[in-house]
Amino acid sequence: MNRITYLIIFFVLLAVGCTNDGRTNKSLVEIDSLLGKGMVDSAYNCLQAIPQKDLRTTDDSAYYYLLDTQSKYRLYKPIETTKDIEFSIRVYSKGTENSDKLASAYYYKSMASYDLGRIRESVIDLKKAEFISRKSKDLALKHKIYGGFVMVNEKAGENRAALEYSLKSADVSKRMKNASWLANAYNYMVALYDRLGMKDSSDFYLKKSMELVKKCPQKDVPYIMVNIGVYLMHTKPELAKTYFKKAIEVRPIEEAYVNLAAIYANEGKAKYAISMWRKVEESDNMRAKGQALYSMLSFHMKNEDYRSAALTARQLVELKDSLLNKRDADNVKAIQSEFDVNVSRQEYERKITFSLVAVVLLALLAVIVFLYSRYKTYKMKAAVAKDQMLISSYERQVADLERQGLDNRKEIEAINRRKERLLDRHRDTLNRGYQLFSDVTERGKTTVLWKKHDFEIVIEYYRLTDVEFVDKLETSYDEISPKYKFFLILEHIGKTDKEIMAAMCIADVTVRSIRSRVNKKKKDVAR
Repeated sequence: MNRITYLIIFFVLLAVGCTNDGRTNKSLVEIDSLLGKGMVDSAYNCLQAIPQKDLRTTDDSAYYYLLDTQSKYRLYKPIETTKDIEFSIRVYSKGTENSDKLASAYYYKSMASYDLGRIRESVIDLKKAEFISRKSKDLALKHKIYGGFVMVNEKAGENRAALEYSLKSADVSKRMKNASWLANAYNYMVALYDRLGMKDSSDFYLKKSMELVKKCPQKDVPYIMVNIGVYLMHTKPELAKTYFKKAIEVRPIEEAYVNLAAIYANEGKAKYAISMWRKVEESDNMRAKGQALYSMLSFHMKNEDYRSAALTARQLVELKDSLLNKRDADNVKAIQSEFDVNVSRQEYERKITFSLVAVVLLALLAVIVFLYSRYKTYKMKAAVAKDQMLISSYERQVADLERQGLDNRKEIEAINRRKERLLDRHRDTLNRGYQLFSDVTERGKTTVLWKKHDFEIVIEYYRLTDVEFVDKLETSYDEISPKYKFFLILEHIGKTDKEIMAAMCIADVTVRSIRSRVNKKKKDVAR
């Protein structure tokens, strides 16, 4: 049995080993944690360091594509296709254990589809994300879904619907005690109340948003200041410029430069405006870069600077071409990577299947061996019990014949021979049982080194001495262990608690514990 157990453990370890020690999944979990902490650049770089060949399972691939789409979206990197995130959706749609990941996948597919101009598809996916997450306890997930609804409704001019989701976003932000989220929700509410003609409410939430800036983490402050500046730039441009400049002092984010350039352009300060746009041109934020080039083109055309307008237009074309070239290169790479991943996955899953089949077969073999061993043990015990009953019967017959006082010598000898033949069958076992029993009861030895089989041998030996008591142990209790049966035998032969403690190497508290457990095992009929 021990050998089979070790084989089972070996094959289980082999199957686990095939998972590459779970390193890829562990890396993805850590990257997810980085995204949760707002360390998006680090998360994106870590994702790029994971080789495609290490994505050996569909679960790992789905998780990778979800995190990759999320990091790209949050870094404003172009997402030219939703095929990767659609793969994640297909995987997570099977079953309910990944409902939060499924909702998140639908959210990022919605945002990517929106940027690609597929508005209807985007809204439907966002509604699916909201529906799936309705019972989720992940407030961060709900917050970003509500934020998505605010964005798509605001851009569609559905200000009341956008305000409804802004209020939901604010509620989640308060429950999470996240000042940055709450400030952003207030910023949206400022603009939405203003569009609905509710200036008092707009001013109220503007003030609350400004108060929250001091409570926000430093890394979030620039974005909140930019949002406040965007609201102020059409009514209070000087104050808006102050917020944009403060945001740039903390962190030079592209949105601050773009909006600051717009104010300078409206003021006719071409030099300052172009300087701000040039700052954006140096960044990797393709969305902001495109926005800056379009603004520059419009500015040059308005000022009839056609030469500069032509140069800017050419830059826009080059930007679009570079995105298209990157998309083509990514597609070729994706095709090759997909092929490699599929081959690797099939090989991996074949190994896993083989290992699992081997484990199952070994487990079945172990069960069969165990059951056969138990069957042999019970069969042997039954044979011993039957023979011992016959031996007891022969002993009673001999005693009766001797009491009669007649010349029954031949009959007594015949009975004794039958008794001896039965004893010969079990002589080794009974001798061993007698030796162990005598060691403890007469020679002062202990049971400290005894195994379960030793206790069973002693009990079978004692059956010869007092078959009625041993039978009573088996019929009056619900399957007590051989060790507890031996404890009761020692009590039965008159051993004191002190002698039992010495023989079995147990403490006084253990004696009380055994008696309590044995009592609980006693059948109601016996009580």
